[in-house]
Amino acid sequence: MRTIATFLAIFLISLLLPSVTHAKRLLPRAVPAKSGGAAVVSTSRGVGAKVRFRGDKLAIIVDFSSLSIASSVSYNLSYATRGTSQGAGGNISPSEDSTSRELIFGTCSHGVCRYDSGITNAKFVVTTVLKNGRKVVKPFKLKV
Repeated sequence: MRTIATFLAIFLISLLLPSVTHAKRLLPRAVPAKSGGAAVVSTSRGVGAKVRFRGDKLAIIVDFSSLSIASSVSYNLSYATRGTSQGAGGNISPSEDSTSRELIFGTCSHGVCRYDSGITNAKFVVTTVLKNGRKVVKPFKLKV
């Protein structure tokens, strides 16, 4: 009888204690799609960000959606080329609900663009501050 009471006490205590659940966090990755070598990624937390390669793979095109839930949105593209770190970034005013940006792997000046080659470690990060103050960071690893 005493062992049954002990077992029941342990069982009831285990029900009252919060359980710990470990979840694996998978980072969204832009990977080449089957058609045309374009990459597409959609995510659900924070603002929507759909990342795809331009047809020539010399730039990425990012379509932002659900901007009305954010108070601010910033983005950053970083990569290495021939041992040098390069990148581009910017901010989006959430005055409209959706917009898009094109970020090239290179530099442009006076309408002339110079594209980088030998790109490695390409990453794109979207940082959103929601209207409730919560900060959401979405990293994308790009395979160029």
